[in-house]
Amino acid sequence: MIAAFPFKNIKWVKWLVIAAVGVAMVSMWLMLKASKSEQAALRARLDNALSTNQVSQATIETLTQENSDANQLLVDRTRLHSTIEGKLNEDIEMLRRQLADDECYQEPWPSDVANRLREPY
Repeated sequence: MIAAFPFKNIKWVKWLVIAAVGVAMVSMWLMLKASKSEQAALRARLDNALSTNQVSQATIETLTQENSDANQLLVDRTRLHSTIEGKLNEDIEMLRRQLADDECYQEPWPSDVANRLREPY
């Protein structure tokens, strides 16, 4: 079998195989180094994205709380406005009933004021 091998000097084939294995190991080492640096860059991007996400989440929570507070203020203001408006309407109606018998208050405007408003400037 060995006699059928066409190469007479096997020593240089050994060195060629050793060199090929060495080149493969160096290329694997370089690829591993590049992979580690890429992994470090991706880790930095992930950390940056996580911190940005935390800041955004805190902002959302703050805005949600402010929205809830503003909504409660608007609801309270609407209730107060409705209560005041109801009391005002009751007071107006009470005054109208009290003044219903007085004849001078039956006209919306006194006649001399209405005539004066109709005059040209």
